[in-house]
Amino acid sequence: MTEAEQVPHRDDRAWPRRAAPLSLVVGLAAITFGVALTASSAQALTSALCLLAGLLIGSSLIVVGIRRWLSGKGIPAVLGISSTVVAVAAWIFFRVTGMTGGGGALFAGLVGGLLLGNVWAIQAARANRLR
Repeated sequence: MTEAEQVPHRDDRAWPRRAAPLSLVVGLAAITFGVALTASSAQALTSALCLLAGLLIGSSLIVVGIRRWLSGKGIPAVLGISSTVVAVAAWIFFRVTGMTGGGGALFAGLVGGLLLGNVWAIQAARANRLR
């Protein structure tokens, strides 16, 4: 028996029914909040870079993890550890710079990236149901 025969593909039934629209709305709200923080920040370039970094990190963590999960494999522990480290770093940066600094933008970008990545994950899982 091959590995593909041993582990069934997973699909979108793992998420609650309204998870995709809710993730989209909250993810866009987090990004909008991050853009507003960036626009009002005295250090706009730093905040913009933090927002972009949060978006990239959050979305890449969920995309890599969900791709593996959808194929029937486990999510690597390093992804969970990485997301925890980034969340703690964002919280520390937020405490140091305050809401109007890069910390708030990093945190908003991380949340937005994770939730928009979740929308993609649900769509990819829905395609898995047809296999």
